[in-house]
Amino acid sequence: MAIEDYSAARKLAQKASRLAVSKGEYPYLRALDEFVSRDDICGEVPLGIVDIPLSKIAGTKTAGRKNSFARNFMPLLDEETEFAAKWNNLYEAQLDEGVRDPILAYEYMTRYYVQEGNKRVSVLKFVGAASISANVIRLLPKKTEDAESRIYYEYVDFFEASRLSLIDFSTVGAYEELCSFYGKAWKQPWTEDEVSQLRSDFSRFEQLFLEKGGSHVRVTTGDAFLVYLRVYGRRDLQFRSNNDLKNEIDRIWLEFLTQKQDHSMKLMLEPTEKSSISIIKRVPFLLGTVKKLKIAFIYGKTPKTSAWTYAHELGRLHIQQVFGDQIQTCTYCHAEYQFSPMDILEQAIKDKNQIIFTTIPYLSAASLKAAVAHPEVKILNCSTNSTYSSIRTYYCRMYETKFLLGLIAGSLSSEDCIGYIADYPIFSTISNVNAFAIGARMANPKARVQLRWSSLKDASHPVDNLDAQIRYVSDRDLIVPEGSDRRFGLYERMGEETNRIAMSICNWGKFYEQIIQSIKSDTWKADTNANKNRAINYWWGMSAGVMELICSGRLPVETKRLTDLMTNLIKRGWFRPFDTELRDNRGNLRQAADGHMSHRQIAKMDWLLDNVDGRIPTFDELDEDALGLVLLQGDVAQKSEDKILDRTAADADREERK
Repeated sequence: MAIEDYSAARKLAQKASRLAVSKGEYPYLRALDEFVSRDDICGEVPLGIVDIPLSKIAGTKTAGRKNSFARNFMPLLDEETEFAAKWNNLYEAQLDEGVRDPILAYEYMTRYYVQEGNKRVSVLKFVGAASISANVIRLLPKKTEDAESRIYYEYVDFFEASRLSLIDFSTVGAYEELCSFYGKAWKQPWTEDEVSQLRSDFSRFEQLFLEKGGSHVRVTTGDAFLVYLRVYGRRDLQFRSNNDLKNEIDRIWLEFLTQKQDHSMKLMLEPTEKSSISIIKRVPFLLGTVKKLKIAFIYGKTPKTSAWTYAHELGRLHIQQVFGDQIQTCTYCHAEYQFSPMDILEQAIKDKNQIIFTTIPYLSAASLKAAVAHPEVKILNCSTNSTYSSIRTYYCRMYETKFLLGLIAGSLSSEDCIGYIADYPIFSTISNVNAFAIGARMANPKARVQLRWSSLKDASHPVDNLDAQIRYVSDRDLIVPEGSDRRFGLYERMGEETNRIAMSICNWGKFYEQIIQSIKSDTWKADTNANKNRAINYWWGMSAGVMELICSGRLPVETKRLTDLMTNLIKRGWFRPFDTELRDNRGNLRQAADGHMSHRQIAKMDWLLDNVDGRIPTFDELDEDALGLVLLQGDVAQKSEDKILDRTAADADREERK
């Protein structure tokens, strides 16, 4: 019986080898010593006895036995060899009482390489076992700032807290996010019951995900599990039947397909040109029989208490005026204070709204969940860098007008130092700061930007912390109508008074107008068809009319001429602020003089230019409001002075706390 099973295992080995050769791949086991040298390792850590998944055993430690097995760990040697006899003996022992002795393995970059016990691994893989006991020694690679290295060291921290090696991720910050779903602080030790629950949840998901075809999706099972948790949450997961879980996986299957990071996100930098609409589609409009579009706006606060909400309310009033009786709009406020953000979205859907704009990044997760459950409703969230095709996101390229404000400040300032007040340490904020600094330096090569943050625990206004000699300050973009503090935009400090110079404005009304027009025409559907299995992110700027610069009459004529010239060049796409030599404020060359920075790189900047005096704050320096947004949306907040956390970010630059 054992001989016949060995022959069956050998046939699996031969099949795997032929398939590998046909693809031009190596047909045998990989030997760790052949591709990792001592120079690559900074230390060894004995982990003791660990239960490791057989799926994560990738090869052998040395080259001695690598040709005895195919890459799937099935045996290649003839049935008459001593090797085959030993394999058969182990196989019979496994059938009788199980293989109990732990193997000796080395772990490198989350994968395991066997020093002793290759045949035990082979037998257990043949019988379909899930894991094996191993005495493990971890080989620590040298730390770098590469994403792969940073993900691995997050895995090391997660393993130290949980002793769980089952889950792999491909993005920085994913292990910490997983912990948050299970109510665990980062690096907080897990109890045995908590680990058991996570293992059970993940194993159930993995089984159904792979049965659906997950092995052919270009994401790890861990990535897919995290997508599932973002949509459905972890609450009551252990009580959901396999059938319910399977149905939920089916509903969000497209979202797994869109998680191929290089391909999944489409930045739409300009509104799509309106396609010609056939006469058949025009008939309802001509006859006046078209039904009103019901459109909901979900706000975090109210227009009276939030400058950000006020700006979006102006946008709602604009489209109401433009479209008149063709649309009907309504608002839902205080979403930030809802125990469950889904409640307010479900109410908007229950009220028969066909389009829903959720105007704060805080609602991105709830928006995704609602969109999956109600595909008949078009839901858009005010953020960017989403990798989910069920919702669309929208945001303004604010860095374009920030560059112009910097240009004006550099032109006017007789001193070499200019103030800049930033709010939340997220990606768009950093590109705004750097664009301002580039503009200031273009007008004055000696210009330096003194950066202060309004989202720190310190309750004092950050303007008060600027050097006294600084006269020109770039502050928040808007204020609430009834607020007492009038410091906004670019202004000149004159003792206790301020002279407003210029300000940048997001014209959300123009944004909403063009999105609604695309829905009323056929361009919305055309965008969907052209970007199948991709997440669409609208990131429009001055060329689309959604970003504007308003200048005071105090602006000198020549400065106004220069500003108008640069505005025209940006609108036409003939000038890009970041297409120049760039160095960070630690002296590192980030881009050569002839370099071209992509829009995606701009959106995800996580470093400050060399003429910016300041730094990105750490997590523990942020106030509660800022920390909540940063952790939810992705951030560039530093965990330490030397390390910047880089997550896939939702681009947001809101003013909600004002």
